[in-house]
Amino acid sequence: MARRVIDLSQPLSKDSQLHPFFPTVQVLRHLQHGDATGDEKSFDAQIIITSNHAATHVDALGHFDPDPKAAKIDEMPLDTFCGDAVCIDVREYPAGHEVTVTEMEAAIAASGQEIRHGDILLFCTDHYNKTAGTPAFLNGFSGVAAECVYWMKDKGVKIFGVETISPDLVYQTGAYTNHRACADVGITHYENLNNLKEVVNQRFQFFGFPLRLVPATGSPIRAVGIVED
Repeated sequence: MARRVIDLSQPLSKDSQLHPFFPTVQVLRHLQHGDATGDEKSFDAQIIITSNHAATHVDALGHFDPDPKAAKIDEMPLDTFCGDAVCIDVREYPAGHEVTVTEMEAAIAASGQEIRHGDILLFCTDHYNKTAGTPAFLNGFSGVAAECVYWMKDKGVKIFGVETISPDLVYQTGAYTNHRACADVGITHYENLNNLKEVVNQRFQFFGFPLRLVPATGSPIRAVGIVED
């Protein structure tokens, strides 16, 4: 049986489009091979200045939960960020639409999969590939209704993920109902995933570990899916 390792991340660069909350990513010159003289050993290195919520990243509970006891990213169990995943197809829904529980259940049924306790649930919109570099990347996506978060909690989903800058329709409202529901039930999520079309309607292994940043309420990740063909 062949194994495929699939990159499910967006690039993190000066061209990354970020939620308006966050500043532009900077990649600065530090060392270059041409700096060396004579017999000196040369090196190449950069200084990267970025929000910890840029490009593909995961939110810690403390990002959206104001409780001082809400976990920072280094305090969350590593098991949260890996394991069995199911990816459902919600590409049919237009910008401004919030996927409902009924629609989510229909997408799960159409996938031929079932949701088990401890699963990771991912929502495929193919948003990055369709809109990167355009205004629609920031204001042209569908969201996930808050009621879906409560459904996921009841089913034992441990974390979920989207291919957009937020599961909330942040370009329409500042209510952040999905984030509020996450705080309410203690589930977090990935934002700005990519290439989920490569794993849509499948069960596979997902890995998306945060950096051990201290203190921090989120982290960039390199998300990967492992599929057995």
